[in-house]
Amino acid sequence: MSSFRQRLRQRRFPLEFRVPDPQSQPAVVVEPVPEPVPEMASPPSDLDDKTVADVATNLWRVLKRFGENGDGEASKAQRMAKRNLTAMSDRLSAAGVRAQDHDGMPWDLGMSLKAMAYEPRPNLERETVVDTVRPTVYRGGRCIQFGHVIVGVPEKGQDSGTGEH
Repeated sequence: MSSFRQRLRQRRFPLEFRVPDPQSQPAVVVEPVPEPVPEMASPPSDLDDKTVADVATNLWRVLKRFGENGDGEASKAQRMAKRNLTAMSDRLSAAGVRAQDHDGMPWDLGMSLKAMAYEPRPNLERETVVDTVRPTVYRGGRCIQFGHVIVGVPEKGQDSGTGEH
């Protein structure tokens, strides 16, 4: 009876405005809209050299600070953080990214390093790198960041044999 009433109600309207019966229409299958997948800016392997060098440099600095505080009284959180940072450093090394520390290396003007300062130091026989300000970073065997170092020179009473400084 209700379907009769519905048809009768539809007759009140002009033919172009009548709503057809649901059974007479073909079934329209509506596929659910897929969830949008956020795209990464770029895959990690496509990071530019500057970004990789910055990550490696900052990781090197933090690990160097942890190494200086080797007093044995490090908190559990500090030990866990150092372990995680070391794992990150190992992962970067496995990916071909390496940060080279130059402390204690003999200094030579032909090295691919930038000397930020020269400091007279006692007990040095020749010019030696006494502090690495920024490490040299290698990616896949090629240098992507040159290191910045502080060079210790023998005091004036001692002669390094170069005739400089």
